[in-house]
Amino acid sequence: MKSRTILSWSLGISALVLNLTAAAQCASPTPDSEITRGTVFIDANSDGLMNPDETGLAGVSVSNGCEVVVTGPDGRYDIALAPLQILFVSQPSGYSVAVDANNVPAFYYRHYPEGTPVNIDNADVEWRFPVVDATGPMPDAIDFPLTIIENASHQFDAHAFADPQARTELDQDKLREDLVTTLIGNPFSAEFGITVGDVVYDNLDLYDRHKEMMALMDMPQWYLPGNHDLNFESPDARFANETYKLHFGPTYYSFNYGNVHFVALNNVEYAGDDQRLDDGGRYRGYIHDDQLYWLARDLANVPRDQLIVIASHIPLVSEAIDDSGTEPATGPHTENFAALLDILAPFEHIYGMAGHDTSNNWKVEVGHSHGWHGQPWIAHTLAQVRGNGWHTGPEDLRGVNDAMMQDGTPNGFYLLRFDDVDVTPEFMPFPYGADAGEHMRITLDPLLVEPDGGSVNRGHLIDGAKVVVNLFDGGARDRVWMSLNRGERQAMTYTVRTDPFAERLHEQLQVSDHPTGSPTRSAHIWELPLPDNLAPGVHRVDIFSADEFDQQRHGALSFEVRP
Repeated sequence: MKSRTILSWSLGISALVLNLTAAAQCASPTPDSEITRGTVFIDANSDGLMNPDETGLAGVSVSNGCEVVVTGPDGRYDIALAPLQILFVSQPSGYSVAVDANNVPAFYYRHYPEGTPVNIDNADVEWRFPVVDATGPMPDAIDFPLTIIENASHQFDAHAFADPQARTELDQDKLREDLVTTLIGNPFSAEFGITVGDVVYDNLDLYDRHKEMMALMDMPQWYLPGNHDLNFESPDARFANETYKLHFGPTYYSFNYGNVHFVALNNVEYAGDDQRLDDGGRYRGYIHDDQLYWLARDLANVPRDQLIVIASHIPLVSEAIDDSGTEPATGPHTENFAALLDILAPFEHIYGMAGHDTSNNWKVEVGHSHGWHGQPWIAHTLAQVRGNGWHTGPEDLRGVNDAMMQDGTPNGFYLLRFDDVDVTPEFMPFPYGADAGEHMRITLDPLLVEPDGGSVNRGHLIDGAKVVVNLFDGGARDRVWMSLNRGERQAMTYTVRTDPFAERLHEQLQVSDHPTGSPTRSAHIWELPLPDNLAPGVHRVDIFSADEFDQQRHGALSFEVRP
């Protein structure tokens, strides 16, 4: 059999995912494993084939999802590969793996000799969505082509997308209008995008169209699975992501860019068809032992001075109102977070990003209180692309719903700015524009009272009225100041409360066709009382902010007090 490269195979993929109750298998080699060999090479003519004049690349990590080997001086490797495992390469800095027609990285080979099983534990399974076809016998060689990135730098930008989560074709339309149309042609010159789970909402037939739309951004698109990407008919966790793997690749992996090592983890552990966990749920936030086994070996080949970015779907650690200390951490989280911290201990520079929470977004500073004794780092739960849902909130003239999250944050996406080992996540709300004021909402609480109605921010001032600022994607370590009528800036008070704008919108729409979810307490609210003796007339409020990443914003509000 001739040597074959990744580009010459079907782009379907599978990964070894194990039963929640099963013992970890990475530490015990599978009896029917075979040794596979190949070369990681520089594909100078980009034809996907290793030609006689093309050279191998040394020092590249190759994994079967358990063990990790490093290519030798000639780019060659050998490793054991068992049925239902995958083989994948960790893209090295300065190089890029191949992508398919939809810009999905093709950095893997599936070893599914007989395809996804249709009989599991002596029970027939009727797969609702397409799963992995048979790949046949092991090829003689499995080669991975790489291309050189011209002008590669330790300064680069990337996009992060949390929970696109379309359930219907109409939802996909709205995703296309909000996200894809905004980023057609890659206007921010991002090197790649990464979606941190819930690519769709249970309807896995939407994957093909989703990939086709995302390809319009003209950048590689990395993915990882969420709880809405599961094959719920699977009897256990072993085959809970078969359709996801067919479309996007392994459920956990790593790649490098600049001085950053990206790790995509699958921390959605599925209980199985008709199974429930102790709390009644069908899944939990948990990193299986096999992933931890792989991760320790993956990171063993990474320099300690690199930035490690951990991408997961379910948040690693949850303090749904940030770390103000007024409530315990009760939101979605990863149960064995401590085990991850043990593996990360040698590294100084870490950033975590996740999605999953449709009601709130926050940034937790991981430190001593979490059992971490290195340099503190941020575990960031991102605001969602789909916000509180593609059918929540009022429709605009495009027919796209507002989709504001329950903490008052607009739906949106992120531009991650990397500078060596530093990262600055910039949130970009929908509909996206250039006005920095779009990064905050300023409102009065309560609103001015106009007995005759028919006014907007005009009326009588109520004693105790406050200016309330929702600094989108902010947190307790940020600072916000207010200037009234060009006066001296005053520090506003950070508080944990519901956004009054979200409260009013929920009240207005709860009997409509597009109600919003009940407002939740927000992790990014500041307030300051207005003077009770404020003179009648038009008034100006200027808001200035600086977040923990030193991003500075300015917003303004005008209102009119009647005599």
